[in-house]
Amino acid sequence: MYSLFISTFDKLITIGLLKNGEILEKLEKESTRNHSEFVMPMIENILNNNNIDTSYLNEIIVINGPGSFTGVRIGVTIAKTLSYTLNIPAKTIDSLLSFAVSCDSNKNKVITIPDLKGKYVGYFDKDNNQLVDYTYLKNNEFEEFIKGKKNYIIKDNKLDLIKINNYLKNVNPLNSHLVNPIYVKGIDALNDK
Repeated sequence: MYSLFISTFDKLITIGLLKNGEILEKLEKESTRNHSEFVMPMIENILNNNNIDTSYLNEIIVINGPGSFTGVRIGVTIAKTLSYTLNIPAKTIDSLLSFAVSCDSNKNKVITIPDLKGKYVGYFDKDNNQLVDYTYLKNNEFEEFIKGKKNYIIKDNKLDLIKINNYLKNVNPLNSHLVNPIYVKGIDALNDK
């Protein structure tokens, strides 16, 4: 079974190809504003490098946010399009949970995804169950939130595609029309009005 992994929520674009839960290849590219220029060529490269056609794909896995507003939309749109046109299921996992699943901590954990003005925050128990609703906190608000939780901050956010894939084995796939982005904060341009 071939799974295509798409992550575009952050400045690091990650495209992975897995076969039966094992990574065949993972491509990463840092991009601050040009995700749309890189994602499709990266998908094409990973398929060509492994001598497979899109018809071999059995599922799409996409991180659907929160994160960069435009980046999330790009990844979700590509995942939906591939899922629909290839008539294969899609699975989603949010960015905060994907980092929680990827880390080896056996205690509660605070996962953060920073941007210029603040952080997206998720608080999980040792089994990756979400303990509070996701939130976006400005930097000064985060300092108040984190009091008493400093020991639980995970500072080295890395995506482990195998752990994410294993976590998603028990998650039902979605119809491509139900793959949607997750936004925690509003659009900055609209918030300033």
